[in-house]
Amino acid sequence: MTEPVQGPPSDAPYGAGYPGNAPQAAGYPGGYAPGPVRRTNTLAIVSLVAGLCGFTVVPVLGSVAAIITGHMALREIRETGEEGTSFAKVGLWLGYILIGLAVLFAVGAVLLVTIAAVSSR
Repeated sequence: MTEPVQGPPSDAPYGAGYPGNAPQAAGYPGGYAPGPVRRTNTLAIVSLVAGLCGFTVVPVLGSVAAIITGHMALREIRETGEEGTSFAKVGLWLGYILIGLAVLFAVGAVLLVTIAAVSSR
C-alpha cells in the first residue's frame, strides 16, 4: 500500500515542498512538429555589416569587403540552401553604390584640379 503524502513541515520556509508532488499537466496529443531551422549564412551578415560600415566607419575598405563577402555568400547560399540572400544582396548594393560614389568623387576632384590649373595660367 501507499503512504499518504504529507506536506512540508510547519517550520519549512515559504515554497518548500517535496519534489515531484505537484500535479503534472497533461500534454496535448498530436499537432505539428516544428520545421527544421534554416540558418542564415554568416558571410551574408558580414557583407551587410561591411556595407553599412562602408557608409560610416571605413568607406572604401568596408565597401570592398562588402562586395567580396557578398559574392562569396551568394555562392554559398546557392550551394547549401541557407538563408541570407537578402542580406548578401543589400551588402553588395551598398558596396557597389559606395564604390561608384568614390569613383565619381575622384573624377570630380581631378576635373576641379584640372580646371583650376588651366584657369590659373
